[in-house]
Amino acid sequence: MENFEELNRAVESVKRVDAHAHNIVALDSTLPFISCFSEFIGAKTASDSPDSVNFQVNLNEICEMYGSSLSLDAVEESRRCLGLEASAAVSFKAARIVILLIDDGIKLDKKLDIKWHEKVVPTVGRILQVEHVAHNIL
Repeated sequence: MENFEELNRAVESVKRVDAHAHNIVALDSTLPFISCFSEFIGAKTASDSPDSVNFQVNLNEICEMYGSSLSLDAVEESRRCLGLEASAAVSFKAARIVILLIDDGIKLDKKLDIKWHEKVVPTVGRILQVEHVAHNIL
């Protein structure tokens, strides 16, 4: 059992790279916060359902991180009270993300530019997806 504790400590101390992120949007964006629980923009899957185990586990972890009661409304209120920059900083720090590579080709309402993300993550870069460029050319 001691070996697993050592392994767990090692894993928990590793800094992380988010190698394919998307821009954070302003708090007053029309993009619903609940969509952050899915990897698919505009898509619905079984794991996106508020009744799914996956959704509940994620919600529980986020509530713990913000110190809010166990509800999506409480998390959203905590984010509004903290402000976007502080809540993003709390999230990235909790995830130990130190490098963020952003695919900014997706059209999002009130998305923040890559420069803004440098306020909350030490290193930020841009991913250029050829599909977005080709689509715009065509």
